[in-house]
Amino acid sequence: MRIQTRRAATPRESSLVTLRRLIRENARLNRLCENNSGIAERYALLRREGDHRIKNSLQVVASLLDVQARRAPDSSTHAALHAAAARVLAIARIHDALQLNHNNDDVVDLGALLTRICVSLDELAGDSISVQIDRDAAPIEAPLTLAQPIALAVNELVLNALRHAFPKDGGGSVCVTLCENDRQLEIRVADNGHGLPDNYATGKGYGMRLVTAMVAKLSGHLDVQNSGGACFILTAPRPIGAAHQQTHSLQALSDA
Repeated sequence: MRIQTRRAATPRESSLVTLRRLIRENARLNRLCENNSGIAERYALLRREGDHRIKNSLQVVASLLDVQARRAPDSSTHAALHAAAARVLAIARIHDALQLNHNNDDVVDLGALLTRICVSLDELAGDSISVQIDRDAAPIEAPLTLAQPIALAVNELVLNALRHAFPKDGGGSVCVTLCENDRQLEIRVADNGHGLPDNYATGKGYGMRLVTAMVAKLSGHLDVQNSGGACFILTAPRPIGAAHQQTHSLQALSDA
């Protein structure tokens, strides 16, 4: 019986074998990376499409509420339905801002978002009120966890000014500003109306309770000035990290 013995590989042959293995492994990893990249692109596309559909659906709901408000038999019902339409539109604008973000991060242009909310409120009011809404919002990127409560709070403050700050047959202006100082966001909503009532602190309605809940969610502070009109100054710390985990929960709305 012949016994065959395997010849030991030379260093050069061992190197070639190792190189072939590395080439195969590199090719395998490249295929995985390509597959993962394709999955990530499809996921981002589906997310943008989802935000687009949600935004459109919310706009339809807001339009239906506005139509119902115009047909309301009394002023209190009209005001409640009109406010509900404005709040739904604000949430639609948040999804609109997410759709415009082509990255995979839950980051939005907060200045552009607040501007779109003011435009929506102006369009929703229509010719029923002669109040100008001015905006001076810096283009500041913010994570959704920060932008969402700020947007809802500003929406409510502007809505309250349009509803209560001016006489029915008079005009005026509301100004919304956004800036950043030392990692602190500062948002001002000021009007030149007749100011806040004396019982403002003790007679807060749902709108201001919602604003208070949003400020607490931000770990922020709300300063109120009542001279020559009302001025609300909201300050909130801006996180250092730009990308934060998205939260779709609006539990604070029901808790307010």
